[in-house]
Amino acid sequence: MLTKLRRRFVLDTMILALVILVGATALLIVASYTYGQNSAEDTMRELLTSVTPETVLVQKGEDGKPDTAELDWEALDMKDETAVMILSEDGSLLVSMTPDKTFREKISTDQEEIARMVAQEERDSGIIMTQIRYMKQPLKGIGTKVVLMDRVSELNAIYFQFRLYIVLAFILLILILLLCEFMARRSILPVDEAIRTQQQFIADASHELKTPLAVILANLDILTSSPDSTVRESEKWIDSTKSEANRMSKLVNEMLFLARSDAAMDMHYNFRLISFSDVVEEVVLTTEALAFERNISLKTDIAENSQVVGDFERLKQVVMILVENATKYVDENGTIEVKLTSAPRRVEVLTVTNTGTAIPQEKAEHIFERFYRVDESRVREKGGYGLGLSIAQKIVEKHHGEIGLAYSNENGTCFSVRLPHAQNMKAPDLTVLPESETPIG
Repeated sequence: MLTKLRRRFVLDTMILALVILVGATALLIVASYTYGQNSAEDTMRELLTSVTPETVLVQKGEDGKPDTAELDWEALDMKDETAVMILSEDGSLLVSMTPDKTFREKISTDQEEIARMVAQEERDSGIIMTQIRYMKQPLKGIGTKVVLMDRVSELNAIYFQFRLYIVLAFILLILILLLCEFMARRSILPVDEAIRTQQQFIADASHELKTPLAVILANLDILTSSPDSTVRESEKWIDSTKSEANRMSKLVNEMLFLARSDAAMDMHYNFRLISFSDVVEEVVLTTEALAFERNISLKTDIAENSQVVGDFERLKQVVMILVENATKYVDENGTIEVKLTSAPRRVEVLTVTNTGTAIPQEKAEHIFERFYRVDESRVREKGGYGLGLSIAQKIVEKHHGEIGLAYSNENGTCFSVRLPHAQNMKAPDLTVLPESETPIG
């Protein structure tokens, strides 16, 4: 499907480019032809103006009419490929002067015919015999003055420009084709990545749902095989079924959250001015008992009056995900440190650090991918589906912040969250609501 979409994009773009190039080439050719024609006519008009009765010496015949004439060569600034003719009032040729040898040889045998054709033309300028331009004006007391110009150079220039424009258009078309192919592949990459991510998401979700479904079905088979057993006697299988159902419910809710985020659907975020310090302290308070029970040292350094514009419950979810992950992967009798500070430029920075085994570099690049877990062998022991960090990333991005792995080495593993201070939040989609309107869940 993507291949067809890419080819259709390239084809449509090439058709559009071809139309534009053909139009541009035709426009350039017409412009070049018009420029050549205007330039030739300007030259002819200038030469024609220089031909005056004073520059023409007329010799009359016995009938008193002009018989022959001579032109003053020095008075005329004639260019190559031009010729001047003087015609009598009846259209007969009195004199012809051509400085260019090639042009003179070209018209020498047809001078009378050319004179006759020009005399018969109603227009003052035009083209005769395909390759000759003419321009004529009355010459007072004598007849008509005519300027001729050879079009060979003009036509050669037009043909050369025509071939040049065609070649350039062809080269541009090839370049546009290559560029379109490159841009099409580049434009489709996000779509391709989204489709592959969706397919992988579905495959991973199906895989994750298999185990709890299998356990539930197995428990139900055991329960139905002993219809006379009491609830107390079957409590083990009932509790197992309930536990797996809760795991499935959590997984479905997490997948639904990510799917709605990907689709840019309304996630019921309730942005308002909140104390980020209160969010972090509330999460830490709920974690202290678990840390004490597991003999984990929980250290905190929470700045006061850290304010952000955000959704209290969503940000609490982010902090809870990071603290729970730290609790899962801290080493025995290890230490977890939760620190909240206000960095320069009014940025609130939360760091959650735990001691323990470092995350390998090759795996650290994938920890925010969905269903990705660093240690697959400890999945059932630690619980979870590898969606927590993906959810946290979506929430932080919605709050115009950043989340990432700060470091993971022999000193421990540290995740950081950076959120803009409330004074920096001026986005039009953020609405500050009263404390009483805090959303629940």
